[in-house]
Amino acid sequence: MVSGRSGSIGGSANSGEDTEVDHLIVGSVIKAFRVLEAFSKARPLMGFSQIARETGLERSAAQRAAHTLWKLGYLDKVGPDGEYRLSMRCLDLSQSYLASHRIVTKARPYLKFLRRKTNATIALTMLDDTNTVQVLRYVSMEMLSNAMDTGTRLPAYCSASGVAILSAMPDATVRQILARSDLKPMMPNTVWHADKIMERVQRSREEGYVLGVEEDFASDITIASAVRDPLTGEVAAICASYSSESVSPEGVIDDCRQMIISTANEIRSNLAVART
Repeated sequence: MVSGRSGSIGGSANSGEDTEVDHLIVGSVIKAFRVLEAFSKARPLMGFSQIARETGLERSAAQRAAHTLWKLGYLDKVGPDGEYRLSMRCLDLSQSYLASHRIVTKARPYLKFLRRKTNATIALTMLDDTNTVQVLRYVSMEMLSNAMDTGTRLPAYCSASGVAILSAMPDATVRQILARSDLKPMMPNTVWHADKIMERVQRSREEGYVLGVEEDFASDITIASAVRDPLTGEVAAICASYSSESVSPEGVIDDCRQMIISTANEIRSNLAVART
């Protein structure tokens, strides 16, 4: 299983919370990644002053970090003012992750097969602390307008994929994740009380799948099943999502339940015999 770490390095640059207890941490690396993480859809372009405000770094430290990242090719300078933005080289890191991760590489062909055999959007979701992240996503025509995309993060407790992942973990680990989560309703159908979530987790273990109906997004019905890598201990979920405007929950179960369970079993078997 992946060793524990904080999921974000945001916050005050002067807090020193991590560096005081871990003498192996390099402060300049933290500053560089704070700069990279500050860029987003809402902040695609930033100069030194804005970078300093968003990261909590001193302006001189922000300037040095941004300049270094520019020289390394991870930031571009654009526009008449020479503002910074993320460069295409940042994509190399994500592509390397996708090409080298065991679950991703073993699951990819199965997800493509599911997409051809169903009318659903098919995704591979993994856990990052208390959130799920869509690592792979193959979109159906019916769900092109859905706001979710590769890299989308959602709280694990409030989605079928998240509950499926939690079902492959010990109860104590699940309760720790829920204790760190901000449990609240995302949609009217969200199951957000800890005891009810634990009931869903147990039911998923017994049935081999989880069904979610408009609990994280409107007009979304998702069925998911867990995949665990016996070598690394990591857990993922394969998910099939349908538009509730074109199919009922019962229709999703009839159309996809056995297929998603069988596919998850095949991926698990493939991972069990693979050493790379």
